[in-house]
Amino acid sequence: MLKAFLNVFLAFWVLGSSSVWAGVEGARDAVVSMVESFRTDIVADKETLAKDPVLLEKRVDNILSKIVDFDDFSKKVMGKYYRRATPEQRVRFANVTKDTLLKTYGSSLLDIDADRINVLPLGPQGRGNETKVEVDFKMDSGGELNIAFYMEETKSGAWMLSNIIINNINFGLTFRKQFGVMMQQNKNNIEDAISAWKESLAKKS
Repeated sequence: MLKAFLNVFLAFWVLGSSSVWAGVEGARDAVVSMVESFRTDIVADKETLAKDPVLLEKRVDNILSKIVDFDDFSKKVMGKYYRRATPEQRVRFANVTKDTLLKTYGSSLLDIDADRINVLPLGPQGRGNETKVEVDFKMDSGGELNIAFYMEETKSGAWMLSNIIINNINFGLTFRKQFGVMMQQNKNNIEDAISAWKESLAKKS
C-alpha cells in the first residue's frame, strides 16, 4: 500500500516538475527568437544598416518591442521617483529612455559575429518569477559578451524582459542608481533630471 502511494506521489511530482520546466523553457524560446532576429535582420544586413542609422533603429525597435516593455522598464529605473512623476513625465521618461538606448546601443549589434552566438541551456534558477537565460556573443572585433536576460511571464503568457546583466554589470540596478544621482544633482526636480538623463545616455553613444 505504501509503495503504491509513493509511486503515485512520484508520478505527480515528475509531471508537476515537467510542467514547470516546460513553462520556463518558454523564456528561453523567447530569447532564442530575439537572438535569431538579431542574426537575420541586423547582422546579416550590417553593411546596409551601417550606412542607414534610421533603418537600423527601426529594425532594432521592431525586435525589442516584442520582448521589452519600455514603460515597465522605465518605471523600474525611476524607482521611488515614479510615484512623484506626472503621467506626462512618465511618458517622456519612457520615450527618452527608449529612443536614446535604441540610438546608443543599436550600432553595437553590427559588431556581432552571426556564426558565434550561443544561447546556453537553462541553468539552476533562483526564487521569484524571473527566469535567467544566458547568451554568449562573440564580436567581430574579438571581444566577448555574456548577457543574462531575466525574463518574466506576463498574465497573457508572453515572456518579457525584466532585467539584463551584461558581463556581470546589472543594467537595471545601474540605471536606477544613475537616475537617483540625476535627481540629487537637480535638486529633486524630475523635469530637469529627465533632461540630464537624456544627455547622460547620449554620451554613451
